[in-house]
Amino acid sequence: MGAEGNSLARLLRDAEARLIESRRSVDDALDLVRRASELSQDAPAAGEAPALEAVLDSHREELVGLVLSALEKGAKPRELRNDYFNSLVYRPEENQYRVGRRQVGLTESEKHVLDLLWQAMPQPVSRGNIHQALYADAAEQASMGTIDVFVSNLRQKLKLASGGRDFIHSVRGQGWALKPEFCRHRANSADSAEPEADRHRA
Repeated sequence: MGAEGNSLARLLRDAEARLIESRRSVDDALDLVRRASELSQDAPAAGEAPALEAVLDSHREELVGLVLSALEKGAKPRELRNDYFNSLVYRPEENQYRVGRRQVGLTESEKHVLDLLWQAMPQPVSRGNIHQALYADAAEQASMGTIDVFVSNLRQKLKLASGGRDFIHSVRGQGWALKPEFCRHRANSADSAEPEADRHRA
């Protein structure tokens, strides 16, 4: 009975520790959703509402994932788990980007810009190269300032999806680059992990 009692006590202590960790994870997720909701109320344009709504809605899956990962036997330390959930990943089978498990709602132009940055990572992509890739075959040419708007919107959407992480680095005189330490390639997908940006090139 003594051995069984010790085993039960260890099991209960382990369960208590994991439940405490899961409670912290839930609190983190709820805080993230509240902050995202506040940001959505300050959306600069009505056209941003659908994308913001999609990002906010996807936080429900993240909440479940945080709880399950906290309860998972042999789970990673909390900091490493948060890094995983907030990493940017490209899913070739869906042709879309996610931050952890959350889909990032992007316009076609924003998606194209992110494709270019992803392919060039960790090297920067210039404003001129992005403009050329987007408008080489267009009947009407947008101004260079339009590229700054796309990058700004993209940066804000990625921050919103990750709880504030800045994925895009501005390189003075060279353009913009994704931070590779915040991005991860999915396992066993190296041959198919390239986005479709090259399809749009002139």
